[in-house]
Amino acid sequence: MIEERLIRMSGITKSFLDVRVLSNVDFSCRSGEVHALVGLNGAGKSTLMNVLGGVLQADGGMVEIDGIPVEFASPADAAKAGISMIHQEYSLIDELPVWGNIFLGRELKKRGTFFLDRRGMAELVQEQLERFELDIDARQQVRDLDSGEKQIVEIIRSLMSDAHLIVMDEPTSALAEGDKQRFFTFIRRMKSEGYSIIYISHQMSEIFGIADRVTVMRDGEIVLSEETARIAEDEVIHAMTGRELENFVKPHKEGLNDPLLVISKLTKADVYRNVSLDVNRGEIVALTGLRGCGAAELAKAVFGLDGEYDGQIRYRGKLLKPGRGPATALADGMGLVTENRDKNGILSLLSVRDNIALPFLERNSKGMLVDAGSVASMVANAIRQTSAKVTSPDQEIRFLSGGNKQKICFSRWLDGDIELLILLEPTRGIDVHAKADIYRIIEGMAERGMGILILSYEIDEVALLADRIVTLRQGDKIGEYKFPNFDKTRILADVAGTAEGRL
Repeated sequence: MIEERLIRMSGITKSFLDVRVLSNVDFSCRSGEVHALVGLNGAGKSTLMNVLGGVLQADGGMVEIDGIPVEFASPADAAKAGISMIHQEYSLIDELPVWGNIFLGRELKKRGTFFLDRRGMAELVQEQLERFELDIDARQQVRDLDSGEKQIVEIIRSLMSDAHLIVMDEPTSALAEGDKQRFFTFIRRMKSEGYSIIYISHQMSEIFGIADRVTVMRDGEIVLSEETARIAEDEVIHAMTGRELENFVKPHKEGLNDPLLVISKLTKADVYRNVSLDVNRGEIVALTGLRGCGAAELAKAVFGLDGEYDGQIRYRGKLLKPGRGPATALADGMGLVTENRDKNGILSLLSVRDNIALPFLERNSKGMLVDAGSVASMVANAIRQTSAKVTSPDQEIRFLSGGNKQKICFSRWLDGDIELLILLEPTRGIDVHAKADIYRIIEGMAERGMGILILSYEIDEVALLADRIVTLRQGDKIGEYKFPNFDKTRILADVAGTAEGRL
């Protein structure tokens, strides 16, 4: 058991230029507690946690540990005080073993020498792994771990740096169902050891399954804070949105029989085998399965990002060359929204305008000069149609919330000659309200005749959006279902390989 601690934030305020993003926020977390922090994208959650983690300094208010005021000028100051932040994207180095990642930057030396004590570090890490009953070898290379194991290694690294409070930002966004259950078991063990956990998530099932308390932020303020045992999911959602979330109703479509994309017996060794499917104009086709089922690689092959496959891909009746590259795909009228918007979906140091216009600069140029009027019209239309919340098109995109970044990733394809849009996990890491907006954008594109190929690992999402669902397991196409005849039990059975559909 670790020493009992209480973290308290009182009256925290923060503004960026003239925009108030935190207004007199009170928040606390005690030892042995999982405290869920939720809210729509842009509600202020990340800003509040960045203040706690020393990334940002508050304009007003106070942070206390056990009643003693503390000030963090940097993340290093927060780490010294025992506060660690685990972000959505892993910061591990694949080429190092588990122990090497955990001791990176603070390696132990053999007594009286300058040589690394590799054996000693590995043994110390193994002791921690066994303490939490984790079946991970400290000497194993990180590249050989699955997503759930990598997430756990990130946390063990924090614990072995003497952290007593861990902030977890959407920790399960990249985890398969089996990894999630193992991860939750690990969190419960952390609770029993006395660690404090602030859990940021948009998944209501996770919040009510793992958290002791839930606090809701909206527009930079706390609007609800209550024990999860004393509150219902719909109360939390209502507090997040300020109103009842409008139900998304899928429109019925007729006559979807105009093939745009035809994939025939596509095969790549150890990835996918003999997969055939098609996408009609105006149709939404969803690929689903467990992570590693081959769907992501197949979708990227369609966009020309992979040239190592057998079989055929025909688009608008034309046989596509393997590995032709994204520039050719764009010229052919294809668009792609990646699964990792911050890493390869946006250029974070550029403005909203530049991120929207960049793929189409050549089309909006006359000679060597960019047609500023044409670009401005395209950007304004994109922002308006997606309802993205931006202060101006000149705002740097990195300062937007996750949901608004995702809307910008979609918006760049609204004004082009795009006929096929490929979406990889289009709602990963965004809140319920932003999801509803994204669903409407997708349906609007399909209604205008665009073919949509979606990869999503959320069964409820694909059932809500798709006109057809294609299930994959370990690289094989298992089933195909047409709206409205979606049987979730059968779909789950397909992807899980079980008769009952239990994951």
